[in-house]
Amino acid sequence: MLYPGYAENKDVEPLSLPHFPTVQQTVVWRNWELVPLDRLAKILRTTEENVLTLARDMGLRVPPRIDEQWLIRGYITIIRTNWHILPYNQLLELLGWSPDMLAYALKEDDFLWVKLGNVKPAVEPVVYIPLTREEELRTREIRETIDAHFPISRDESPVKPFDFLNNFTCNNESAEPWAVSANPDEVLLSHEWTIVYPEGRERVETFARRFVAEHEAVWGIRLSASPILDSDAQDGENTAVQRGIGEVPQRILSLSIKPDSALLSESHRIRVSAERIDIQAVDEVGLLRGLNWLQKKMEERNAPYLEPKSTVRNTRFDLRYVYSYFAVYGDPLLDADIDPYPEEMLSQLSKLGINGVWLQALLYKLVPFERAPELSVDWEKRIEGLKRLVDRAADYGIGIYLYYNEPRAMPLSFFEKVPDWKGHAALEDASLCTTHPEVQDYLRTGTARLFTEVPKLAGLFTITMSENLTNCFSRAGGGNTNCPRCASRSPHEVASEVNRIIAEAAHSVAPNARILCWTWGWTQWLGWSPETIDEAIDLLPDRVSVMSNSEEGLITNIGGVEGHVVDYSISQVGPSEKSLRIWSKARQRGLSAVAKVQFNITWECASVPYLPTMDLLERHLNNLQKSGVSGLMLSWTLGGYPSLNLEFASQYYWDTEQSSVKGPELVAGNVFGAEAGAVVREAWSAFSYAFGQFPFHIGVAYTAPQNIGPANLLYDKPTGRAATMVGIPYDDLKSWRSIYPEEIFEVQFQKVADGWKRGISILQEAEPLIDCSDSRKKAAFFDLLHVAKAAYCHFKTSHLQTKFIRLRDKLDTTADEPQFQAIKAQLYVIIEEEIELAKELYDIVRNDSRIGFEASNHYFYTAQDLMEKVINCMHVRQRLEERKLPLG
Repeated sequence: MLYPGYAENKDVEPLSLPHFPTVQQTVVWRNWELVPLDRLAKILRTTEENVLTLARDMGLRVPPRIDEQWLIRGYITIIRTNWHILPYNQLLELLGWSPDMLAYALKEDDFLWVKLGNVKPAVEPVVYIPLTREEELRTREIRETIDAHFPISRDESPVKPFDFLNNFTCNNESAEPWAVSANPDEVLLSHEWTIVYPEGRERVETFARRFVAEHEAVWGIRLSASPILDSDAQDGENTAVQRGIGEVPQRILSLSIKPDSALLSESHRIRVSAERIDIQAVDEVGLLRGLNWLQKKMEERNAPYLEPKSTVRNTRFDLRYVYSYFAVYGDPLLDADIDPYPEEMLSQLSKLGINGVWLQALLYKLVPFERAPELSVDWEKRIEGLKRLVDRAADYGIGIYLYYNEPRAMPLSFFEKVPDWKGHAALEDASLCTTHPEVQDYLRTGTARLFTEVPKLAGLFTITMSENLTNCFSRAGGGNTNCPRCASRSPHEVASEVNRIIAEAAHSVAPNARILCWTWGWTQWLGWSPETIDEAIDLLPDRVSVMSNSEEGLITNIGGVEGHVVDYSISQVGPSEKSLRIWSKARQRGLSAVAKVQFNITWECASVPYLPTMDLLERHLNNLQKSGVSGLMLSWTLGGYPSLNLEFASQYYWDTEQSSVKGPELVAGNVFGAEAGAVVREAWSAFSYAFGQFPFHIGVAYTAPQNIGPANLLYDKPTGRAATMVGIPYDDLKSWRSIYPEEIFEVQFQKVADGWKRGISILQEAEPLIDCSDSRKKAAFFDLLHVAKAAYCHFKTSHLQTKFIRLRDKLDTTADEPQFQAIKAQLYVIIEEEIELAKELYDIVRNDSRIGFEASNHYFYTAQDLMEKVINCMHVRQRLEERKLPLG
């Protein structure tokens, strides 16, 4: 059965959605083409023909085109969209899940229960009932609305939801012809060249032979490849001849390894001349980075030509790890069909300089848990899945890191068997008390077992405060725990102890595993001070890294309102004084420092794959260069798309000679061409300035409608619902604006939207300057344009919805008829703008499957939701037209 804490609350009524005549029509509309037709008919206790009739009469496409990906990779969207319209039993039937599966998703799928508002409204079962005459008339109005505003809605879309997965599927397309004249002294990497690599190394042959295969695939040129003895690598040409490559020495691309303890891993140097190319690196993966550099230079040249020169690339940030753009969060290792890191994604990330990826882990699901073996069912399958992933990723120079939030809390019933293990209790859970020797032993032996099973696992990063309930202080406000065993201890002692146990256990088996101790949650709210953070770092074991959010604690002043950053931001550029202090303390302690950053997106707008705010990114990277950090965690669950932003960031990963053209100018010129690139560069500046006006606060980032965008419904009367964390904004302006007065909040979003619109106007000026014969440049430009336009829709609707709520609420307080009518007239204008935004975003979504998607929320909205918004707007307008001046 469902976890008791998730039971339907009979005191909470579901949200009213009166823009549909009946709830059964709401169910059909919202689930159309998301779940199979027969399943919809079954839950409504009717025939498929009746369901088809309901759909057809509302203007939906009949028959439906079902995509099975919705039930695999979009189930959170399905749960969220049905939360107020179906009871649990019908929701389970719709998903085809057991109660335990839903309970697990609500608990472990990145706080899904919280995102849904910590409550399930009590909903009556929905069954099919023939429509009344009045309902039929209203249904006809819906169809007329759809026909008028979405005339192509029943046509096949240019792209379908989840089509972005095809971007990460290997293809075997033949090489396109290239016809570019060589400049004087340029080197053509032709079939005369042989790549020679040291024999006996674990991965070098894989790197070399993949380079050969990709060179042929891109340029139609087949290179030769041959191993040589590692000791002969410095004399690759002669050795190659001796080993029979050819009687006459060929042109040689030589790979060699020369360890250097003074340099960070992956450091390498490249020398290109007419007869020989040398790549020398401190380790194997450094050779891969050198080969990637050659590929990048040829791609920028749009031909297999290289400039004869020497280049030294010494690593500046030796850790650069990111999350998958589309990984299923809850249990990603069990099902091979939902691979979080397919080959093509690993390849793309590797070429962007990424050397690590992460995924969630639950210790009791990866190794046997003796106290509750039922929780560890299929642990062997997960371990095998993890081993395969570790091995595949290593072929691309990428290590696998696990998010380790341990030990996890247990329901109170668990402690009937082991009462002494019970720690801090909260509602129906309690932590495993990490002060107890047996719990420490469980954490120690479990972690050691994990690395014994997967010895090549790259490492872990820990969260020891907040997030989930783990140790007895992890969610204890003010540092006040109700655990009698830990009451005499302090939060920093316990957090450091947990980190020490984990690190020492991992290193006892895998000495080179990287353990990152994340200071997330080491805040005043949980009983921490700058001094106790220092003490915690002093208590950490040797060889760990200390990771801190770059912007954490950054002081802000937006619209004259002072605040500070909690978590992370792109609009407000780090690092903060708090993070700089933490990193400095770590280095004094002899530990490496790592910055947690977001270079693509944040919850400031998570419905696009990246935000083209390159000026802000440039400032952040320049600041990080001076900060002393040597590693970067590049994303939380959001922000892992292999984008132009990550391409730009990769320029900073190595110390190397720079041309006179730097930063965004260099990237814009390389990607779009010199003339168009100059205009794109100007647009990036406009976007960056506009985004700097974002009214940042953690409350705004979590609850305001910039993530749901135009799909968020309008309400002619207050709903009284509290906005949920990156889930459902409702009309909760009080939560949306957080520390900002209403007027300032509205003005700031208007500044963001107006400035962003100016950036789009500039960007469009670059379109005629793009070389139409270059498919790569065209694709990159329209990619950028789609993303920019979609982001605008989200920012503009946040301004409009704020304005709408403020005006709507004034209707109940005015007693003046002219003012009453004037306010209604303003509301009508907003409604029309909202309709146009929904239609604009609908057209974008039909052409770009990435828009609206984020890994831990799946699709924030569907094309169907944007159509529903127009129906909703028409209904709200009608309700407002009927509204009269209040009496008295």
